Amino acid sequence: MDLNKSQKQAVTCLLKPTLVIAGPGSGKTHVIINRVHYMIEQLNCAPQHILVVTFSKLAAEEMKQRYEKIHGVTGVTFGTLHSVFYRILRRSDPRRYAIEHLLLEDKKKSILQNLIKELELDEEEDFIENFTKHLSLMQNQLIESKNYYPEGISREAFIKLLKHYEAFKERHQAFDFDDMLVACYYLLDNDDAILKVVRAQYQYILIDEFQDINEVQFRIIKKIAEAKRQIFVVGDDDQSIYQFRGAKPEFLLDFKKHFPEVEEIYLDVNYRSTQMILNYSLALIEHNTKRYLKALTTPNAKGSAPLFIPCKDAKEEALLIVNEIIKRKNEGLPLTEMAIIYRTNLQARPIVETLLAANIPFCLRDGMVSLYDQWITQDLFAYLYLAENINQPELAARIINKPKRYISNAVMQQAKQMGGHLFMNLLGLETLTEWQKNYIQQLLFDLQVLKEKDLKNAIAYIRRNIGYDQYVMDYASFRKMPASSLLEVLDDIEDSTEGYVSFKEWENMLKTMSEEVKTQTNHKNIKQEALNLMTMHGSKGLEFNTVFIIGVVNGTIPHHKSHLPAELEEERRLFYVAMTRAKENLFIYSPEERHGKNVDISPFISEIQVQLVQSKLKVGQSLYHKSLGKGLIMEILENAVMLVKFNNGQVRKIDSHYAIKNAIIVWEDEIDEKPHKSKKE
Repeated sequence: MDLNKSQKQAVTCLLKPTLVIAGPGSGKTHVIINRVHYMIEQLNCAPQHILVVTFSKLAAEEMKQRYEKIHGVTGVTFGTLHSVFYRILRRSDPRRYAIEHLLLEDKKKSILQNLIKELELDEEEDFIENFTKHLSLMQNQLIESKNYYPEGISREAFIKLLKHYEAFKERHQAFDFDDMLVACYYLLDNDDAILKVVRAQYQYILIDEFQDINEVQFRIIKKIAEAKRQIFVVGDDDQSIYQFRGAKPEFLLDFKKHFPEVEEIYLDVNYRSTQMILNYSLALIEHNTKRYLKALTTPNAKGSAPLFIPCKDAKEEALLIVNEIIKRKNEGLPLTEMAIIYRTNLQARPIVETLLAANIPFCLRDGMVSLYDQWITQDLFAYLYLAENINQPELAARIINKPKRYISNAVMQQAKQMGGHLFMNLLGLETLTEWQKNYIQQLLFDLQVLKEKDLKNAIAYIRRNIGYDQYVMDYASFRKMPASSLLEVLDDIEDSTEGYVSFKEWENMLKTMSEEVKTQTNHKNIKQEALNLMTMHGSKGLEFNTVFIIGVVNGTIPHHKSHLPAELEEERRLFYVAMTRAKENLFIYSPEERHGKNVDISPFISEIQVQLVQSKLKVGQSLYHKSLGKGLIMEILENAVMLVKFNNGQVRKIDSHYAIKNAIIVWEDEIDEKPHKSKKE
């Protein structure tokens, strides 16, 4: 076994509750594999009673393969929490939990779509996605529906659809993945005989990525483990980034409350990143308060400091990154060793456009909803198509109440069945009031105006004159969700029209990009020579030689939805995860404009810089100034102002925070080369 001191401590510890805090790149999988082998060979644990649990099927398969390649097939169980809990259910009732009764995601979506039609729920296309997200969150937290209040969708619609979905499952004896967890918990809670069998089967439990465990999963694991108390968990509170799915890092932070005799071990050597990348990452995460204190080190080279690069906007950001990628590829660095990481999928559009134009192959590791496929885009398409040809009933039905014109579905159906010109039929209906007909007349006028406008002005007219922006804000308000996310989609749509006069050309461009995005998703190019694109969430567990983090501005990271201290700590952890994917080179980009409006640099950048300034601000520290060259700090004055003597003989007072923030100075021991002027200067 090739192990460092802390790894060896984790591998060879006694059979008792053990908590291993494993920082990024610290070799936790290596530890788990060797721990299992040590348990079998040295502690005489029967392999058929050892359970190793991960949070993804891919991770479980990889760990099993790595173990068996080194130690051979032994009978140890490697699996996900879902797969383990499903086995328990199958053992208790094979007929009820037969695999043919399991609703896979596509089948579940189809059922929900049919139920929405039957119930005539007037909801947008993202309703199913939001419904399933909240259903999962509710079940994972073991909350009853009467006590659950979803954000972002109508509670009335949520409860109504839930009631009919549960009835459908009961009629067909069906169950989904979240049902597995809840059913398993109540089975073990109510059936002592089954619990006894399960405890006898899984006497030794090892869990990876323990910071991601949720309420129901923890309750099940604790129920199985609390008799024999031989549980070994590995995690990193600084990499807990899935609270929006119900993950509770407090189970890791408060592990000692549940198992007071726990032994805590810290894997504190990072084998992935250079010292400089590690220093900057730690300078960020140390601003979090609810965490285990750690002192990570690395045997790797010092390396260069991460580069903070300001740019005008997302378009310039994309060009700068693609030029850097081409340069590094020409120098021999494979595309597979480079990654572009972003907070939200929406940020990827300018990058994807630029990569397609440069003919650089890429892989979208966690998918992306293209603008073309957004329901908001389809609404705008409907307006533009109606402006060209007014008699298209399906499109008219789509936008008739966007904004509200108080025309019911029944009235629309009646007018449609009359044949001929839909809008003339509506105006001729005696059941409609004069003010309703005025709304229709105004719509006809607006469509005529649209017909005369160029593309960019047409989109602006739909948004502001017709009132589509107000519709979106009303839609968000009714569903108790922030309108900013939807308005951001609208801003991105409007930005994408730049350079296009014809609606058809613009639509074709968005459609082509959508098709290209779909071909680059589902891991199609992961094993080929392709650049990696992913969200910060999707980057977890991965590593690359060179990482580009884009759009590091306030409102994006931290996200504008995050206000509470706990939410901001999670956003900080998310940025930390993105930074620690880099092995040798880290580029961080901050556009000065977004959708034509000025934006502020992320406060996380300032946090990093302040922390680093505080650690370096001392008499005798050498630095490089962008225009004055090398200097030495002679004295520290008030408010972190330095008195610096330069090699050219000049003595200057310099505000250290301002100078670091604007890349005017760099500490001598943080660079391999003297600082050079940015491309903006």
